[in-house]
This record gives sequence, C-alpha cells and structure tokens, in this order.
Amino acid sequence: MNILLIEDDLMVRQALGHALASENYRVVPARSHQEALNELNRQPADQPIDIVLMDLNPPHENAWETVERLTSLQPNLPVVAMTTRVEEEVSISNAISVDALMEKPLDIPLLMTTLNQLTSRPT
Repeated sequence: MNILLIEDDLMVRQALGHALASENYRVVPARSHQEALNELNRQPADQPIDIVLMDLNPPHENAWETVERLTSLQPNLPVVAMTTRVEEEVSISNAISVDALMEKPLDIPLLMTTLNQLTSRPT
C-alpha cells in the first residue's frame, strides 16, 4: 500500500514515516500541499497512492482546498486528516471528502486500524 504523508514538521513526518513503513506501507512524504499534489502526479501507474494522511493545519496553506484538489485528481482516494483541533474541524470534515479525522498526538494503533480499514487491509 502506498500512502501520501503530508506533514510540514520534519520530526513528525519522519516518525510517522517510520511507523507506517514498519507496517509495510510505502510512504511518499510531502512537506507541503503543493509538494503532495506534485507527488501524486509523479507516481508510476503501477504504484498509485492508495491513501492520504495529511495535517489539516499547515502554515500558509488551505488544507480543505488541497483535499478537494487531491480527490478531483483521484476521486476514490481515501483521506485521513490529522489535527490538534478536532472540535473545530469535525463539522467541516463532514462537508468535505475526509474519510477520517485523527487527533494529534496520534494514537498509532488506532491510526493503523483506521488506515487498514480504509484500504481494506486486514488488521
């Protein structure tokens, strides 16, 4: 499974990348939403992105616009959003194509269960 990980914080990106790789995900890291869109377009046809894990609150970027752009390029692409402000984001996430909303700091076992469910992998 190929996961597009969008996170501006290098340490968080590396830690999550390591955790995901240990669960046999191929991680495509991106530090910005523009970089993520570029990565999505760059993936080989035999290794498409299966799921997106993204930070909802990056500096100087509109996460909701990015979700719309990603899902317009790949309509059935599951998106898992991460945020420190779950209460503020719940109503908005329901209106946009976000399949799951995870609170930071992440509960890694719950994250893996969520990713596995969304990609139809056994837990």
